[in-house]
Amino acid sequence: FFFSSLPHTMTPRDLVVLLASFCLSCDAFRLPAAGLRLPAGAAASSASSSSCCRMMFGGAGGKPDGEGGMGGFMEQMKAAKDMFNPENMKKYAALGQKIQALQEELGQTEVEVATNEGAILVKITAMQVPLDVKVSDEMVAKGAEAVSAEVAAAMKQAHAKSGAYMQQRMAELYKELGIAEPPKQ
Repeated sequence: FFFSSLPHTMTPRDLVVLLASFCLSCDAFRLPAAGLRLPAGAAASSASSSSCCRMMFGGAGGKPDGEGGMGGFMEQMKAAKDMFNPENMKKYAALGQKIQALQEELGQTEVEVATNEGAILVKITAMQVPLDVKVSDEMVAKGAEAVSAEVAAAMKQAHAKSGAYMQQRMAELYKELGIAEPPKQ
């Protein structure tokens, strides 16, 4: 076996360099999970104590590309290369400038929500910064608990409305630049 011929004075760093060099010349490099000694203080996972093998780049032996084989790794590398091509870098630079301008615009845009036929009026910016809350005399006459409930409801509505407006403007910006929107969380 290859590891038995290695000198015992080899450091973990030397071993990693050797393994990386060897990996470059192989289709898929399998690391035996059993029999590897971890450095002092490193916790052994339950997977490393089993007798199965792990693929160096997360694949599984014998699976075709796209199912955890080396092809998945190569697809990620191609996506990274595409992300950093000069044309995309120009788009990302333009996006950064336009996002900054959009943030300034959203900071100046007021979103207004009125509840209970104008009894509560809430104003916030499109960046969700509160600006003003007005409570009518009729609402005050209903008591503190009623005012509190209505203000909370108005604030929630204003927050949702400004958030939707902000998302809409961002989607328009991405579409204008021809860049795919980031995934929603």
